[in-house]
Amino acid sequence: MAMILPAFVGRYMKKLADFVEGEVSIMLGVKDELQKLQRRLERMRGFLEQAERKRHEDTNISNWVGELKDIMYDADDIIDLCIIEGGKLLESHQPVSAVCHPFPLFSCFGCMKFRYEIGDKIRDLNKRLKEIAEDRSILPKLENPNQDVQESGVNPRRTFPIEDSSDIVGTQIAEATQSLVESLVQGDKKKFWILGIVGMGGIGKTTLASIIYNDERIKENFSIRVWVCVSKNFSEAKLLQEIIRSAGGNYGQAETKAELIPILSRVLSRRFIVVLDDIWEAKVWEDLLRYPLESAAADGRIVITSRDINVAKNMRARVHHVDKMDSNEGWQLFCKKVFRDDEKEEIINLKEIGMKIVDKCDGLPLAIKTIAGVYQLQTELPGALFLSYEDLSSDLKQCLLFCSLYPENFSMTCDQLVRFWLAEDFVKSQGDVLLEDLAEDYYKELICRNLLQPDSKYVSQRVCTMHDLLRSLALFLIGDESTFVGDGKTCTTNPLTKLRHLSISNVGERLEIPDAVKKQKCLRTLIAWNSPKTKIVEHELGRLEQLRVLDLTGTGLESLPDSVGNLLHLRHLNLDRTNVKKLPESIRRLQNLQILSLSGCQSLHMLPKTITTLSNLRCLRLYETPVSHLPRGIGKLTHLNNLEGFVVGDDGGKQDQGCNLEELQSLSQLRALKIVRLERSRAGVSTLQNSCFLRRLFLRWLPPEAENNQPRCGEDAVQNVNKICNDLSPPSSLEELRLDNFFGSGFPGWLMSSSLGACFPHLAFLALIDCKSCPKLPPLGLLPQLKFLRISGADAIVTIGPELLGRRSSAITAFPRLEFLVLTHMRNWKEWSFGVVEEIGDEIRGASKLLPHLKALHLQDCPELIALPEGLAHATNLQRLQILDAHNLREIKNLPSLTDTLHIERNLRLERVSNFPSLKSLQILNCSRLQHVENLAKLQFLCLEHPSTAQGTSEISEQETECLASQTFPVILINKQSTSHSGYRTYSGSIKMLRLGCRNLEYLD
Repeated sequence: MAMILPAFVGRYMKKLADFVEGEVSIMLGVKDELQKLQRRLERMRGFLEQAERKRHEDTNISNWVGELKDIMYDADDIIDLCIIEGGKLLESHQPVSAVCHPFPLFSCFGCMKFRYEIGDKIRDLNKRLKEIAEDRSILPKLENPNQDVQESGVNPRRTFPIEDSSDIVGTQIAEATQSLVESLVQGDKKKFWILGIVGMGGIGKTTLASIIYNDERIKENFSIRVWVCVSKNFSEAKLLQEIIRSAGGNYGQAETKAELIPILSRVLSRRFIVVLDDIWEAKVWEDLLRYPLESAAADGRIVITSRDINVAKNMRARVHHVDKMDSNEGWQLFCKKVFRDDEKEEIINLKEIGMKIVDKCDGLPLAIKTIAGVYQLQTELPGALFLSYEDLSSDLKQCLLFCSLYPENFSMTCDQLVRFWLAEDFVKSQGDVLLEDLAEDYYKELICRNLLQPDSKYVSQRVCTMHDLLRSLALFLIGDESTFVGDGKTCTTNPLTKLRHLSISNVGERLEIPDAVKKQKCLRTLIAWNSPKTKIVEHELGRLEQLRVLDLTGTGLESLPDSVGNLLHLRHLNLDRTNVKKLPESIRRLQNLQILSLSGCQSLHMLPKTITTLSNLRCLRLYETPVSHLPRGIGKLTHLNNLEGFVVGDDGGKQDQGCNLEELQSLSQLRALKIVRLERSRAGVSTLQNSCFLRRLFLRWLPPEAENNQPRCGEDAVQNVNKICNDLSPPSSLEELRLDNFFGSGFPGWLMSSSLGACFPHLAFLALIDCKSCPKLPPLGLLPQLKFLRISGADAIVTIGPELLGRRSSAITAFPRLEFLVLTHMRNWKEWSFGVVEEIGDEIRGASKLLPHLKALHLQDCPELIALPEGLAHATNLQRLQILDAHNLREIKNLPSLTDTLHIERNLRLERVSNFPSLKSLQILNCSRLQHVENLAKLQFLCLEHPSTAQGTSEISEQETECLASQTFPVILINKQSTSHSGYRTYSGSIKMLRLGCRNLEYLD
């Protein structure tokens, strides 16, 4: 990660201003020198943006920037030391003037020594800063910051609707084109609407827009077609003139916005479509184009492309997100760009290495085309990605560059990134807003700008990856300040450069820091990834005194040396999943520590009492770490906003050890809280009444029978659990809630409330795990924002009926936002219904009132379930359905809206699968009684597989052969012992792949 000067200097000056105004600067006698430093930095701030922009073009500027960064890092260290030393003085003594006679003699001499040393360092800083501020060979190049900004209505990366069809490959873009053109031509009958095509740079937004623009149906239905590329620094007049000219109009001598807008409205007198390519901000629409286009006499459609989904949303556009190419389509594109039509042999010979190249491009069309035309490698692709980077604020640039310190293709979590960004001081404070909240906003913006790619497996979008090519650009930009060392390679450094951030993956048996790095004493970040066997050279840690971030997650660390107390600047200490057995008492000296992460440390059973003195701690993570209790006084850490693993009480029942729930009442800033061993609590208190910002809450109990030699819980224990849970009363701010091993006789009143939606209006993620004694589910259908619901191990549930939906008026939709529903390990669950379903002709009454956004349903280990509810047909957006180990289901049928995947496995009594007219992929595995599969009109992939016997392989029966007599694909038999192929046949449907291996199949339609 490279320092971005404007951001770093801005935050430093705020920290410096706060310190100068405080009492400590007077006590240490450094106020005058620090004010001089303030004035010099203030005069230089105007040059910093230009310096950052030009450092890659001019070696002298790059060297000048490097010197200034060295000064700023040293200045940051000095202020840190002043704050630490000043804190000690304030803690020991009452506020006094700058003279030291009121202090004890020993303390006075210590203070005088530090004052002399720190004063000397600040004077040296001022001298160095003065020298580079007066460098006449550099400053003239950085004057007039606006001289490089050129206004034009056309983007320097100007685009045109492409005519070359060689970029068009695969079914993905063809299907998207078909759907979007139909929507634009025949869809919504509104007079005017906007389509937004969004995705990261190089993903193919302009290509898709071009295909749409050139489609014959568009040409036939829109008399006026306009294509214009909008720049970030656009000229309003020139942009309007270009649109008028492209629409066939004449603007004459008009040169102002006021003159051109009415001309544009008049020109659009016939049905029109306008493509605005590569929009960076929505203001071009709101401030300029909205009025003339919406007020035009004719019907109109606007198509925009943008890297930022927020631009499309702010324009109220209907969003289409361009996905990455799959490997096969990428290979097709690569072949079109590299080979001639007559070079089929070369294509076959080079396919293996070519596919590796394509996979490296990770589905990015521009990357594939660029590598196919190697001569473009240094310009087109990095330029497209660099534009996205340059459009970021200085704060966001730092956050994005930090992501390159992760290993390639590594899954990054929002929570982890937020903690890193805070520890590195990347987040710019804004009044009283919590820094973690601001950092989450940074994360969301990088997602919206398509610079980080959310993992589709997580509905919350809190897990993401960074595209390889963007990561390569970031690694180039961070230069010699930071380095990532992977694959067990040795870290080598240039002794002339100062390494500030070191990230290592697959380290080997020993983590050793290069001597040059230790001598420089500049390293601020040390992260080890994927290094489970790595041992730490313990005495070396204490020598890295400038460290802000130390992350040894998953290493072989067994003990933390006492010298860790020397890391006075440390903000972030992560020892997750290490073998550390205890923390040294010296940890009390880490008064700057903000994040202490100890999750999954299976050998750690106790924390030092001095942990309660870490007054700046903001995050304490102990989840899945078997600590017996927490030291009393955790409630004094009032900056805590993330507490994962609050252990209630003490294992031995001692009254003077452990924390009670009351300690949580003083932690009013909590955003995330995980409480474990709730069964130990005996006091009934409204623990969470002050936690008005709480978003994520995890509650876990340990039933007595789960511990060795403990009897089943008695009635008193159950009643105590009921009372404690009822008294918790979580706030309405909750967004995520999970209950684990709750063994009360029923869910708490606050969860069973008939006004549940009003109690938790923001709750989006809910998991009820192993709540084995609750016979009735809450009215969860009332939750207005619920997106993800998981219910598992609810052994007392026999029937799920209308009570799950909750009492509501007929006009209110049940589960209005639910996207993912997971029901597993429901051993006694037999019946599932949503109430009475009335069919009127071909329509289902109230079909839009239930599960309108459900995308995926997963059922597993529900052996007694008799049938799926008829009301599931209301789920008109259902894409994926998985049913495993539901042995009493005899048929699965009548889901006409299910589109993508139906996966059925180990359902021993299943006989029929029917009426899935929109389904594309069907997999049925190990369902030995299956006899009928029918009405699969749009199927593209079919796998029917039953384990072969030990004697041999399955064969197609005569009935199957007759049924398949009209198909045009190779029938592939898959079983555990062999693969065989039948001949080609003809088929009138759309099927592309078929796998069969079922002996009992009687009918396939």
